[in-house]
Amino acid sequence: MRMIKYMFLAYKTLAFNLLRGCCSFSKTRPLLKSSTSKMTVHAPWNQLPNDIWSSIFERLGLEDRLRFDLVCKQWRSNIKRTPQLLWLMLPYDRNSQYLSFFDMCEGKIRKFNLPGSAQGGWFSGCSKGWLFLVTGMDVDDLRIFLFDPISRSQIPLPPLSTISSFKDSFTARHPGWNPAACIINGVEISSSDASQCIVVIKFSINNRILALCRPQDERWTIVEGLLGDEYYYGNFSFFDGELYACILSSDKENNNQDPCFQTHSIILGSQRVNLKLISSTPPPTNLIFAADADESILYYKDSFRWPYLVESNGQLLVVTQVYDRIMDLDDSDSDSDSDNDNDDGDRTSLFMYFQAATFQVKKIQTIDDTLHTAVLTDVGNQSLFVGAGDCLAVKNCDKLYKNCIYFLHNMDYSLHKQDYPLISREAGVYYLEDGSIQRCLPSIKTQNHCLYMFWFSPNIKSRVLG
Repeated sequence: MRMIKYMFLAYKTLAFNLLRGCCSFSKTRPLLKSSTSKMTVHAPWNQLPNDIWSSIFERLGLEDRLRFDLVCKQWRSNIKRTPQLLWLMLPYDRNSQYLSFFDMCEGKIRKFNLPGSAQGGWFSGCSKGWLFLVTGMDVDDLRIFLFDPISRSQIPLPPLSTISSFKDSFTARHPGWNPAACIINGVEISSSDASQCIVVIKFSINNRILALCRPQDERWTIVEGLLGDEYYYGNFSFFDGELYACILSSDKENNNQDPCFQTHSIILGSQRVNLKLISSTPPPTNLIFAADADESILYYKDSFRWPYLVESNGQLLVVTQVYDRIMDLDDSDSDSDSDNDNDDGDRTSLFMYFQAATFQVKKIQTIDDTLHTAVLTDVGNQSLFVGAGDCLAVKNCDKLYKNCIYFLHNMDYSLHKQDYPLISREAGVYYLEDGSIQRCLPSIKTQNHCLYMFWFSPNIKSRVLG
């Protein structure tokens, strides 16, 4: 342990010297001198084993990691072997001049100043170290960017007005809402390298189409007509160079339990993108579990399901979050004679609340060139993060619980009824071993719509277009 500490201090000093311009060494100088004047010769610094490099890097804070990345190619390549950074992006006020993140591994708040061009904008998601920034309030002046909070780089994307359904979706906006949230409810990019990435978004109103682009494109490419009338897009993610998307059915009578897979090819300029559609999440059972005497308050089990795609140890996982629901119904205007216990008839919902109940984890595997799913009950020493923002697996972080799922779901109920409470934030930790849930992340109440929180994995090696 003393030797590791000594090496760490020695090579940190070396990094400082390299940054001052001492970028080459023709000979390796001895680090120690014995009392008998015999020189102890150590291996050259550039021949240290990868596990030593990784061990050193894991002990560095964010600022030192950034310096580490700038020293040389070999040091930079070792970043890929170290655990991902994982932050929680805190709600952003449009009047603020900085962004705040909670570092999940180091347990501290990090703040980054915003350039003037990004202030007053809306953040509608994130992926692979880039935030999805939208500026402007009117149809004609909305602009969309990829924004890196560390380097403060902004990469412009094609105007939203090039999307055929854009204006129709924007007219359905709610007063005071984040304008982008009325249009977009999902974003993903293929690579942290903005010069080569593909951006994919899905929409709040028309959730049966996707839009793709590259930063240098002039317009968005629309993907439509692939889904049946009862299906819509859920979570999506790039894996092994291909785009995977979960699709869900809005038909409560669709009881097909067997997973279904489809592959489509999308032409994006001179580039071909394979889109794999995954239908492996059956509709919820939506069973009434409890009710009061006059059935004005109902408690449903398994009322809603939402799948997330997570890359883990070279495999793609489907993590499905299952929700229960409580409803407070208004009988004053009900004239329905429905006697179906699973039907609310024509009664108006005064209040509705979704609560995470359990999770299901499956891995996608290829057998004889055919995709299949297999249930997982254990993810080892990993911590899975699902919900708003980046969905990913984190290993070897001592401050995180292992074999569990950290979940974060933002629900703005005013979308359904204007006098609902503005935001419910279902967040916590689900333990795969016993199925228990610890709700240790606070739900922050706000009077501003769509000030969501996101899981965010910063990219300290982000590169921008030249």
